[in-house]
Amino acid sequence: MLTLFGLAAATLSAGAQPTANVPAETLPSIVLLLPGPATPFVRAAEAVRAGFFAAHAAAGAPMAIESRDTDETPAAVAAAIEAAAARGVRLVVGPLSRDAVDALARAGGALLPVLALNAPAGDAALPPSMLAVGLRVEDEARSIVHALVRGPLATGVSSENLPLAVIAGRGGLERRVGAAFLAAARDYGRRAESFELSIRQERLAELGKRLAAQPWRAILLALDAGEAAAVRPWLPQEVTVLATSRVHLLEQSQVGLAQELEGIAFVDMPWLLEPDHPAVAAYPRPVTPYSAELERLYALGIDAYRIAAEWLKGKQRFEIDGVTGRLRVDPALVGRVERLPTMAVFVDGKAERRDVMR
Repeated sequence: MLTLFGLAAATLSAGAQPTANVPAETLPSIVLLLPGPATPFVRAAEAVRAGFFAAHAAAGAPMAIESRDTDETPAAVAAAIEAAAARGVRLVVGPLSRDAVDALARAGGALLPVLALNAPAGDAALPPSMLAVGLRVEDEARSIVHALVRGPLATGVSSENLPLAVIAGRGGLERRVGAAFLAAARDYGRRAESFELSIRQERLAELGKRLAAQPWRAILLALDAGEAAAVRPWLPQEVTVLATSRVHLLEQSQVGLAQELEGIAFVDMPWLLEPDHPAVAAYPRPVTPYSAELERLYALGIDAYRIAAEWLKGKQRFEIDGVTGRLRVDPALVGRVERLPTMAVFVDGKAERRDVMR
C-alpha cells in the first residue's frame, strides 16, 4: 500500500495555509518505510506513523512525505530504499525491526541517508549514511548505572563502593536487561551480583534473606511490572531500588500494581511522565487510546520526524528536547542517537517525576 502525502495535503493537515506557490522540486522529501499489514509489526508501525505525521503537522513544514509499506525482509527494504533514491528522495526513515536494521548496517548503508527506527545489535560503528534511534531498555539500564556511578545519583553518596544487586526475571527481555546492568557495572568498575527471580513464596523469602545479609549500593530490577510488584515486599527498605520502563504501565492504576511498586524509582520517557512539559504538550495525543507500549512508539514517531528534519538541514551535531528523552546526535556516537530518559518514583500509587537524569 502506498500513501502519498503531497505538499498541499501535508500543509493543510498541519493547519497551515496552503503553499502551492512553492515549487515542489525545491522541497525536501522523506520516505517513511514501515512494516505492512502482513507483518507482525503492523500495530507498532501504525503508532510510529501516527506520531511521525502528528509531528509533521505540528511543525507546519512544507515537506513532501511518502509512507510506504514493506515486509521488512532485507531484500524488500533494500529495494524500497533503492527505488526512493531513484526518485530523488533525500532521506528514508525506517526500517523498524532490528533484523532489518542489522541487515542494512551489514550491507554498508544505503544510497541515501537512512534514519533507522531501532538500535542495531552490537556496538559496531554504523555506516556514515545511517543514524539509528530506538527505545532499547538495555540503554535505559546503562543510563541508570551511569546515574548511580557518575551522574546525579552519585552526588554526596557515601556508599558508592558497595556492590550493586541485579535481580533478573526469566524472560528473554529481562535477561537482556539484567546483562546490560551487569555489563554497565563492569564498564564503570563497580561490583555487581546477579539474582534470578522466582515468584514462588519460599524462593522470595530466601531472596529477601540473601539481600538482607549484606549492604548494597542499590538494587536494580530487570523485571516487568508484575514481577517487580511480587518482589518489592522482600527488598531491604533502606536500599535504593531502580528499574527500567518495563515497570511502568499506563494500566497500573486499574490493576492495583502502582501501590505495590511503592518507592521504586524508574526511567521512562517525558511523553508518559511529563504531559505538561512544553516539549511534550506541543504534540497531540493519539486519537485512539494506546497501551503504554504503543504510546512509546507514537512518541518515537514524533522524535523521528524531528531528528529527520534537523538532519535534512545538514546538521551533524545537535540536541533535541524530545518527547522520548533528551536526544543527542554527534559523530562521536558512531551513528547512534543518544537518548537520556526521565526518572520517576512510585509514590502513593502514582508515578512522580524526579529531576535527576537530566
